[in-house]
Amino acid sequence: MTKQEQNYLKSIKLLPVQIKQAYQEAGKIKLFKSYNQINKIVACGMGGSQLGVDFVKHLFADKIKVPIIQVRGYELPKFIDGQTLIILISYSGDTEEVLTIMTNACPGFLASSKAGQGKMTKRVVITSGGKLATFAKKQKTPAYIFNPINNPSGQPRVGTGYIIGSLLSILKRLNLIDVEDKQITALFKSQKINHQPQIINLKNKIPIIVASEFLQGNAHTMANQINESAKQLALYYSIPELNHHLLEGLTFPKSNQKNLYFLFFQSKLYHPRNQKRYKITQEILKKQKIGYQQIEFSGDKVSQAIQMLTFGSYLSYGLSRLNKVNPNEIPWVNYFKKRIED
Repeated sequence: MTKQEQNYLKSIKLLPVQIKQAYQEAGKIKLFKSYNQINKIVACGMGGSQLGVDFVKHLFADKIKVPIIQVRGYELPKFIDGQTLIILISYSGDTEEVLTIMTNACPGFLASSKAGQGKMTKRVVITSGGKLATFAKKQKTPAYIFNPINNPSGQPRVGTGYIIGSLLSILKRLNLIDVEDKQITALFKSQKINHQPQIINLKNKIPIIVASEFLQGNAHTMANQINESAKQLALYYSIPELNHHLLEGLTFPKSNQKNLYFLFFQSKLYHPRNQKRYKITQEILKKQKIGYQQIEFSGDKVSQAIQMLTFGSYLSYGLSRLNKVNPNEIPWVNYFKKRIED
């Protein structure tokens, strides 16, 4: 096992420590009094930097008092106003799309007149450094600039704890989330996983990850981790949405029977109708001769979400070993970044 692979595994094990570090440190940043008047949040970020937002948004969907709109692109929506909190998230601090939003929409930074100019008065930065940290300091923008000491891999997709912890801290301080402290501190604890990833079933397959409700954000994270770390195509869907279209799309090409493998993340805490949907969906896959496996975690919503997050990280690592690739290296993403800068 290489040093890089060891660091990847260490990052997975340190996930709860990442969340604790970020939650406690972000609790010390200065937030202006005007930030207490917020009716919506716009979170700007790409790739691994948004995965923590997905996690929090779905896990605490019934606890968050204002809508969270995620922007994965270059421009802010038109509805930005004085009651909007903009959260600029970039693990590295140099994400092109986030920096574009920053320079085009932040008053006083550049003399441009893009959408949102002059309106982005309430903003918070979450980053480990780079140009985004420089901007925050120059503009005196509230910022959580973290030292990723508990992510030795250096990869944002296994450093999601920094986004999860800091976002929860900000929401809690602004009274935008109705969650007890014990529910948040539960995220600091390592969760024992009673399921071992059955990676042998996924060899030369396209994993289709299915989850619902409070685990929906986890499905996105797992697909991203498998794509980047294992260099293996993975897709994610949610129930009940997929029942309204995907089932018909499985008929062709006929190679679907050979290429696809579904991972269903079931929970007794889902809505009863959703639980029934899982059973019927699997019946249909069986009739279509497409492989699948159901995985179910124990405990409350927070425990299950952390277990699934950890499970997905280990699964991505296991598949990287099966595919004989380095989980830390992302040659095609790096190639793309280099080409787009030319």
